[in-house]
Amino acid sequence: MAAAPIEQEIDAYIDGQLDVEGRFAVEDYLRQHPDLAARVMGDLGKRSALQLLAGDDEPVPARLLDGVRSGSRLPGHRWRRWAPVAGLSASGIAAALLVMLPGPPDYVDDALTSHLVAGMRASMASQLEAPKFDAREIRRATKISVPQVPADWKVTDVQLFPTDRGPALVMALKTGDGDHLSLFAKRGRNGAPERPDAVREGAHSVAYWRRGDMSYALVGDSEPASIDASAEVLARTRS
Repeated sequence: MAAAPIEQEIDAYIDGQLDVEGRFAVEDYLRQHPDLAARVMGDLGKRSALQLLAGDDEPVPARLLDGVRSGSRLPGHRWRRWAPVAGLSASGIAAALLVMLPGPPDYVDDALTSHLVAGMRASMASQLEAPKFDAREIRRATKISVPQVPADWKVTDVQLFPTDRGPALVMALKTGDGDHLSLFAKRGRNGAPERPDAVREGAHSVAYWRRGDMSYALVGDSEPASIDASAEVLARTRS
């Protein structure tokens, strides 16, 4: 079996900086590892898109600016090493940013929907909230690990939420500062990063992350920076 290339060799392959022998070694390894090959092909496609943008002299389209504003990551989050924007026109830079910023994983849509449902339950007298729960029972029945919430947070409701990809758990929370949040937890990696990443989705902000085989999302009305900070607190706890 071919030896695994190091990350620098993968980067050099994507940038076209390897000799024939080096390219063959990387390609032989990728042939045996389709998941990594798919990631590398995606990076190659993004690099080609950036090259196509390099000669663009048109003004920045409004839709691209809107996309950059809505999709931009918070300061401190990592960018792909290969992001070459020097020499691009204004519209090229805007489009390049869209290429470099992947969207949230699919389960974030379910987290946003469950947040709306939790808000509806809280406003309906006929829908009794269930703040008491047994984390061990939940884990036995669903294999979902529930993070510990800070001592000054209050759990106001806990419900199972059905999704196309299996059951999820939704916890309605009230922080010590009075913010109303919902935590969405689901079994499966789903492409989320290990540290929380926060984005704005319409009227709500959502931070998403994973721990092992568990994926989480924290949803609220505050700005992404505030939701990201709260998610960092949860991500540091152990279930």
